[in-house]
Formats: sequence, structure tokens, C-alpha cells
Amino acid sequence: MIADSVLRGRPTLKNKISEPRLLSPPPEDRAPSPKDRRSSYGSEQPAVDIRLSRDDLEGQVGSALSLPEDEIADYDDYDEHHHDEIVDHLDVIDPQVATVTHLSNAANSIFLPPLSIYSRRPIMNLPAAYGDQTGEKVQYKDELDRHVHGVLRKRDRARRIARGVWDFVKTPVGFCTALYGFLVAFWGAAIVIFLVKIINLHNADLQGFWVEVSSQVTNALFTATGVGLIPWRAIDTYRIGKIWYYKRLTRQLRKKAGLPELADEDDLPDPAYNPDYVHVLTDEQQDELHYQQLKFQQSQTWYRPHATETHRAFPINTGLLICLLIDFNSVFQIMLCGVMWGLNRFTRPAWTTGSLIPASFFCAIGASVYIWRGGAKTKKTEQVESKLREALQVSTERI
Repeated sequence: MIADSVLRGRPTLKNKISEPRLLSPPPEDRAPSPKDRRSSYGSEQPAVDIRLSRDDLEGQVGSALSLPEDEIADYDDYDEHHHDEIVDHLDVIDPQVATVTHLSNAANSIFLPPLSIYSRRPIMNLPAAYGDQTGEKVQYKDELDRHVHGVLRKRDRARRIARGVWDFVKTPVGFCTALYGFLVAFWGAAIVIFLVKIINLHNADLQGFWVEVSSQVTNALFTATGVGLIPWRAIDTYRIGKIWYYKRLTRQLRKKAGLPELADEDDLPDPAYNPDYVHVLTDEQQDELHYQQLKFQQSQTWYRPHATETHRAFPINTGLLICLLIDFNSVFQIMLCGVMWGLNRFTRPAWTTGSLIPASFFCAIGASVYIWRGGAKTKKTEQVESKLREALQVSTERI
């Protein structure tokens, strides 16, 4: 098959390709190396970090996945934390690490704006190896090998997810997120409790007063994020809108130029990775696409613009849907503020708070669900498990 590549330049529709050359394999089938990702997207890193000493990278897994020696010096904190490539592999195979990653991504997207005064990347310890119930004695060179071997042999999915939730809550970001969620759930439940008279004060005015107090507190909690984060949400929606536009434009231009469809239309070609690739966008358009992808990824940690050894590119349509749901969370919250602060409890129609509070709440929940679903679709689970089994020489028949 004729690959979508040329020797030099970036041909446009006015200068169609006359002598394409063969490449094997096509660029879109090759994931950029970690070094390429760091040079092109300096912020591209997992949503979480795992603390582990250098000694624990000398086993079979660490040797198979860690950076070459000449690149280790680029990481000042390498003695204390995993290299990002190893964290990405654990995110694919380990439900505990994946749970921390998803909760962190959801919190970063809905609750925490990208500010330089704090880190939105929680640090967790390497999950403890669970007891081997097979009765076999296996020698491990380090804790990383022991952990990966245990994950591949015995999932314990429910227990690992529960531990992942606890690992997230123990971090500063996780504690603040959990506290916020608890307050929303507590005061939201209080509305129902007083409204349906589970707690009956036997006084209509006093009963209505506590319904109002619960509603106002819930509204204030929603306002902190729904209204307070509007500037960041508007910018993120603009950025993902531009990325979505260039996805459609790339598809249209490639079709007009007679070029084959991309293997993954969410992984838009970037000359920073494949300089010999046929780029149908102009230099200005390509630079803007690269810039918008970089800035959007810095804000929305779940977004992956390009495929790696462990993950595919994040679906752009799903990313746009997530941002729109978050935007509607803000829209409903603005409307809720209008009726809560513009009308008193005696003249305010009951249907306003009864519909706007759930609408705002479920938009945020929907965004979290799509962040999880989109992230799950990007994982190359079979490839990663096969690679790690090979590194540990684990028999697939015994797993």
C-alpha cells in the first residue's frame, strides 16, 4: 500500500502529490516514542504519579519499560517517582491505578482549574502486593515485578478499585474533592429529608425554612464550581471546538486530495512526530492545531492527542461532548442562581429548584461518566498485558 508520505514539504491541494514513496509501516501505525512526546508535548504525562525508588526499576518490568540510561538524567525526581511510561502501563492493567487516574481526571476537569499554585497530579505509593493464594513460590527481583505479576495473575478488581478510591482520597486534591462531594450529597439529601418530612418539625413555616436553607447551601456549593470556573470552561470548549474543526477539515481535505483515510481520525498527523507525512493543513493551521492540543491537554488531563505504546488518542467527539456537558452544568447553575437569589421562597415556583438542581448535578455526573468511558476506550489492554507477560515470562495458560 502506498503510504501517505513524501520526501519533503507539506503539499497542499494546489500542489498534489505526484510521486509518493513507500514507507513501512505507515506513520499512523507507529506510536510516537516517549522522547518524541516529551519534546513535542512537554506536559503529556499520566494524571497520577507513583512513588518508587530507583532500585525497584532494576527488575524485569523496569528493564523492559524504563528509559535508556542517557535519558534518565532528564528527570530530576527519577529517584523517587516512576517514569511516566511505567505509570501508563500500570494504568492499563491495574484497576487500582486506573481508579486513581479516573478520579483525578474527573476532579481536574470539573472541580480544579489549572493553576500554578498547586499540583493537580496526585502521588501514590506502589500498590502493595496481595498475598499469593496459589501456593507457588516465585522469586521477584523488585516490588514492581511482584506487583505486575500479581495483577496479571489475580485481578481482585473490586478490592483494587476500593483501594484506588482510598489512595485518591488520601491525597490533598482527593481530600478536597471528597469533602466537596460529601457536602453536596449531605445538603442535597437534606432537601429531600425536609421536603418529604422524613424529619417532621410539625411547623409548616419552620419546615419550609430548613428546605430553603438546604437549597441555598447546595446552590452555593454548585455555584463555586459551576459559575466560578466559567472562564476556564469557556476556553476549554473553544479549544476542543477548534480541534474538532480541524479533525473534520483534515478528513475533507484528504478526501479531496484522494488520500486514504487515517487509521485513527482522532490521532491527527503532526509534523513534530512525522515530518515526512502528507499534511493537508497549511503551516498556520497545523501550528494552531498543535497549540490548541497542547493547551487543552494541560487543562484537561484526560485528553491524549496522539497514540502511545499503551493508549490510543482520546476520541475527539467524546471530548467535545464532555466539555459541552460541563458547559451546561454552568448554564443550569446560572439559571438556578437567578431563581434562588432573585425570588424568595414564598414566590419561587417549586419546579425551578426541583428541575435545575438535578439538571446541573447530572450534567457533571454525565461528564465524569464520559471521561471514564473515553479513557477506557483508549487503553491498549491486550498489547500491554502481552508485553508485560513476556517481560515476566508469565505463562498465559496459568493466568
